Amino acid sequence: MKWNDRLYFGTWQLSGQFKDLTNTQIENLIQLALSHGIYKFDTAAVYGQGNVEKILGACLSQEAVILTKIPAILKPDTKMPIDKCYSRDNIHRSAEQSLSRLGRNSIDILLLHNWIPLWQKNATHILKALNELKEIGVVRKVGISLPNGFSDYIDESVLEHIDVIEAPYNLHEQWIVYQLPQLKRLGKEVLLRSLFLQGKILMSDERQADVSAMEILTRTLKLETSVVVGMTTTDQIVQNINYLKGAAI
Repeated sequence: MKWNDRLYFGTWQLSGQFKDLTNTQIENLIQLALSHGIYKFDTAAVYGQGNVEKILGACLSQEAVILTKIPAILKPDTKMPIDKCYSRDNIHRSAEQSLSRLGRNSIDILLLHNWIPLWQKNATHILKALNELKEIGVVRKVGISLPNGFSDYIDESVLEHIDVIEAPYNLHEQWIVYQLPQLKRLGKEVLLRSLFLQGKILMSDERQADVSAMEILTRTLKLETSVVVGMTTTDQIVQNINYLKGAAI
């Protein structure tokens, strides 16, 4: 695969939570990414309260690949049942709202945000509601996004209903590696995110301080997954593309 087939431009850092950027600055970053060959974008309905989706919708052609995420009704804690966080109505309504903001007739990939271990055995009805969107052509692929700290194997009863898993992977969170062989065998697309700990390289950790961005990307790409990389400056875009091109050789 080419370097850009495996790269998703992560847009969480464009939401204003990490750095104040104007809409024009965000649009310029997206246009620069497109001009350098990036065509896949990872976003969510909650990023900038929908503003990031709107900007992507204005900037991207129908050929670009967009992954977005449905927010939970309530942000889940470790003991909250799935029915308090998701329902068929909120899934379908959120998908329609994202479609409107993105200016599209269909979404390439739609994930449930903040999946927790408690839901492993009792989420079939919610996952079936998500898959209804595939059946009517609103969504091409569906899946789950795993929060930081998730460390359980994804149950087969969940895997049979999803196409895509997004999971954290960095110095401190590497559990996903142990399930990768099974996920690949089943044909699931795996996206690894938080490679650089949301841009906060922990210099107090001697192991992390000795690992360069190039080394992190090289090590991650050897896992043969997709990667999500957030970028907020032109230098970061150019530098990460060069890293990825070198790591993919």
